Amino acid sequence: MEANGEFEFFREILKDYMDEVDVLIWLALRENGRISDTDLARIAKVSVPTARRRRMALEEKGFIRVRGFLVFDKLKLASADVLVKLKPGCSSEAVKGFIERALKEPRIYEVSEYIGEYDLLFRFFERNYKVLKEKIEEFMIGSDVVSHYTILANVYTPKLFSELVDQPPETTGMTST
Repeated sequence: MEANGEFEFFREILKDYMDEVDVLIWLALRENGRISDTDLARIAKVSVPTARRRRMALEEKGFIRVRGFLVFDKLKLASADVLVKLKPGCSSEAVKGFIERALKEPRIYEVSEYIGEYDLLFRFFERNYKVLKEKIEEFMIGSDVVSHYTILANVYTPKLFSELVDQPPETTGMTST
């Protein structure tokens, strides 16, 4: 999606929660989570105190979170998506316990609930695929709520959280001085 088309897309789907300035601030933070409030102000065409106040408001409302993510490809780490189908008739307490166990597992960096053929998605990572497979199997076999699961090994990630991983940040159109 071209930069202007991308902005229009996000402005439209976020219009109930963010105005144009908020979207510009979020897009800049998405490209560079360490961007200064001075640069945010320049990009959003507002004063520095306004940019700071707007950024903080987005964080306080829970609309954005600035985080540091590992780039598995660069670190030569193995990762996989694990789609999980729960056994029919499982108690909600048992499912909740399984999800809580997943939330505590350091190898799982994302947990999502799905509607459809599968019920849950767990995203795992480890130092190599052999250990990754072993740890996924240990985790799944240790559960009495799993009917079956599918492991989808990730071999390459060209785009991560809206950033093209193999390109330096300055090629994305956002500049920071």
